[in-house]
Amino acid sequence: MSSLTILAPVGGDLNMINHRAEGFRCFDPEVLSFIEALSTALLKDSEAKSFPELVALGFWLRKSNLKKLHEFAPTGIVKPLGWVLHFTPANVDTMFIYSWICSLLMGNHNVVRVATKSTELRGCLLGIINRLFAQPAFVRLGQYNLFIHYDKQSEYSKILSSKADARVIWGGDESVNAIRQLPCQPRCRDISFADRYSAAVINGDQLTRENVPKLAQLLWQDTQPHGQLACSSPRLIYWLGDRALQLELFQQVNCLATQNEQTINSLNDHLVTSQLLKSTGEAAEPIIQSAVGVIPVSCFDEHWLDWHLGGGYFLLMQIDTLEDIAATSNAKLQTLSYWGLEQQSLVKFAQQPSIQGIDRIVPVGQALDFSPVWDGYNLFDQLSRLNVIG
Repeated sequence: MSSLTILAPVGGDLNMINHRAEGFRCFDPEVLSFIEALSTALLKDSEAKSFPELVALGFWLRKSNLKKLHEFAPTGIVKPLGWVLHFTPANVDTMFIYSWICSLLMGNHNVVRVATKSTELRGCLLGIINRLFAQPAFVRLGQYNLFIHYDKQSEYSKILSSKADARVIWGGDESVNAIRQLPCQPRCRDISFADRYSAAVINGDQLTRENVPKLAQLLWQDTQPHGQLACSSPRLIYWLGDRALQLELFQQVNCLATQNEQTINSLNDHLVTSQLLKSTGEAAEPIIQSAVGVIPVSCFDEHWLDWHLGGGYFLLMQIDTLEDIAATSNAKLQTLSYWGLEQQSLVKFAQQPSIQGIDRIVPVGQALDFSPVWDGYNLFDQLSRLNVIG
């Protein structure tokens, strides 16, 4: 069997999962103190400041935001589940922290299997977590929160699954199904986050030259982190109404993208994707083929996303009404970000029984903002149990 490496804490012991030690309370003061220290470290560490994703994580972990998160927590006599096993996604370096924090806040002990690919961002993040676990105030917390790595083909997923009280599974459909087939305890809960995609809808009738720069900045804010590979980053843009400023908007997004070396290096990927899309007969010539790519399409096929390699590439579809989104989407559509639309019309739209997907509708610029309610799950509810006294 291939080897297993404990990435954090230093000197951590995998045998701890065999012990049913007393868990922490929901929003335990010891946990809150650790999270506050983690937030401070992320916002002050010189290396962490070079990664926008870690800065965003640091803000999300601030005490003021934790108070808002508490509103999502169940009420009554709330108990942790026990040991929670997290399988993390390879495309988003920081995603494992968000689900881990939600589980931690519910008082659970955790084993987090991080993805195979090692990155500077992940190294920085785990380095900070290791330094915190080494502090006397957080040693006990570190004993029951292990970050590990092992080869995907090893037997460790099977071994750990047999001991878990819950599994949080991030990944593609095939990976999720493979893990769910591993034997587990009869009452083990599986919380699965499989393949999803996201879109944005822009109302061109509300677009002016004065607000084009702001919208471009917000759209790029949802696109640039994680190379547009996050499930909530928009890859498809629905365009309502006037198209007079459409090209100018994407030109300004392109200007922002030219400041990002990773996006510039994606030009060849954009060219290949454009050629594949045009071969379907449903795509026109790209209106921009530079640091970002924008290609008009007459319809949408979810299989086209298999050709999408990120890096700032958008499928652009003209629609007449919001109902056209319902007609062209499916259950895999996760987040719909919007600009220039009244919230009341979006509420009416979202209530349609015919809509299978769209778990989140948020303003453009907030697509990547994580919430305990994700993919239609309330993670706090899923990662805890309620005692009822009658």
